[in-house]
Amino acid sequence: MALGAFILVDVVGDHTRSCQQTLSRITGVQKVYTVCGDHDLIVRVEVETLQELRDETLARIRCVEGITKTTTCLEL
Repeated sequence: MALGAFILVDVVGDHTRSCQQTLSRITGVQKVYTVCGDHDLIVRVEVETLQELRDETLARIRCVEGITKTTTCLEL
């Protein structure tokens, strides 16, 4: 059974478009939404395990240039 999550992403300056393009190529990322409000992007992720989410997907997301903060919300 797959594990779904939404990752709220804060981006510095005008990096939103480049971050969106980079994030969309990461394994496990299903969709990247540009939003207005407290966060700049919302990333929909689907992976097999919590360990995969933490060690692979989130690790890659946090290394993207321009991303300053992430908040992960697991689907119930």
